[in-house]
Amino acid sequence: MGSNKILPIIAGTVLVMLMFIGLKSCGTDSTDNSQLTAVPIPGVPDADSPADTIRTLTAEVAELKSQSSKLNQQNEALLLQKNDIESSLKNKLLLAMQKDREENKSELLGGVTDQMDFLKSRLEELTQAQNQNTQNLGDIPVGFGLTGQAGDISGTPDIVWVEPLGSQVGEMGAVSYTPPSGGLLDKGDRLSGATEKYLQGTAEGLTRKDRPAYTVPRNSTLIGSTGLTALIGRIPKNGTVEDPFPFKVIVGKENLAANGIKMPGLDGMIFSGKSTGDWTLSCVRGQLHSVTYMFADGTVRTISSDDQQNLEKKGQGGGGGGDRPLGYISDRRGIPCVTGTRISNSASYLSGRILASIAEAGAGAFSQGEVTNTVSALGGVSTSVITGDAVRYAGGKALSGGAAEVSAYLRERMAQSFDVIYVDTGKELAIHIDVELPIDYEHNGRKTSYAYNENSEYSDLD
Repeated sequence: MGSNKILPIIAGTVLVMLMFIGLKSCGTDSTDNSQLTAVPIPGVPDADSPADTIRTLTAEVAELKSQSSKLNQQNEALLLQKNDIESSLKNKLLLAMQKDREENKSELLGGVTDQMDFLKSRLEELTQAQNQNTQNLGDIPVGFGLTGQAGDISGTPDIVWVEPLGSQVGEMGAVSYTPPSGGLLDKGDRLSGATEKYLQGTAEGLTRKDRPAYTVPRNSTLIGSTGLTALIGRIPKNGTVEDPFPFKVIVGKENLAANGIKMPGLDGMIFSGKSTGDWTLSCVRGQLHSVTYMFADGTVRTISSDDQQNLEKKGQGGGGGGDRPLGYISDRRGIPCVTGTRISNSASYLSGRILASIAEAGAGAFSQGEVTNTVSALGGVSTSVITGDAVRYAGGKALSGGAAEVSAYLRERMAQSFDVIYVDTGKELAIHIDVELPIDYEHNGRKTSYAYNENSEYSDLD
């Protein structure tokens, strides 16, 4: 029996398909069993590129430029409009001012013209009245008939020259004068010899220069001085001292200039100055502003820091007389701040203020204990109502007011009080000179006494 030829073809086709499927399955298993060698990169999201961003920004900048140009144009238009308005207003104001000036000028000219016409009329009236008076008085002679003839004024007496007393007329009309022998008065009423000598000395003193007597050089030290008055140094308030206390110091005999040179004869000078206190160091500082020296005949010599003339005599008035003191004081050991005792009422003031504050607070709390305070929920308004004893409430208020008055009184008194450093009288001090002191003898200077005896020669005081 013959075999079918289609079967081998079908079998071969099926076998090829099976082989293909087997190979395909083997290839899939090898792919699934393989490991990842790198992290997968996600896809790029949908966003603008740099070129798109630049184009967007360029468009926005162009829009801003256009808006800016529009604003500039609008500003220029507004400025032009403003200038036009200002110029029109100025022109209107100028025209109005010119108009007012012209009207005022016309009014002023009219007033001046009226015044001139009035003055002319008055002048004509006065001229006519004067002419009438002259015609009426024409019969009265010049000089009222007292002279020889009308219009003749030659009858006045001639000038008579009277020669001075004691004069003699010599040849060629020369006049010589001889003072009377009776002194100042012709009748012999002469002044006493003492008076004439005093007047003569006074006249000479006006022309004579001052005679230098002593010189206290700068940086001199006057040792062994004594405080005539107590040193009271006020403590400064806010860096200033109001109304500092004055003091005086009398100079001793030991006065050292420099190089071992002493100044004899200057003991007895009196210095005066102002003092201030230092609370931290508990001492008093003093500045000297004037000095007085008296000579043996009673002539007084005073040098003051505010007397510019005295300082300019030696060419040392550079800093201004009133701004530079003559010197300062120190204790005998050279400390420029004299130790003293502190005097203050701060303790009593503070205790009084504390007690007054306590009383005020306690009385206020006592009175508030009789009061009920409520606050409304709607408007938040607080009200106080006396719900307790009204007498106790009034008493607490009275005590609180009294304590407040006491506190105010203490505050006012404290404003007038001050702390001081006190140094008793008779303290041994040293004076340090900062300005050269020219002690000159003034021939015409003031003296302590001008007593003289008219019957005897004028004698100086011892």
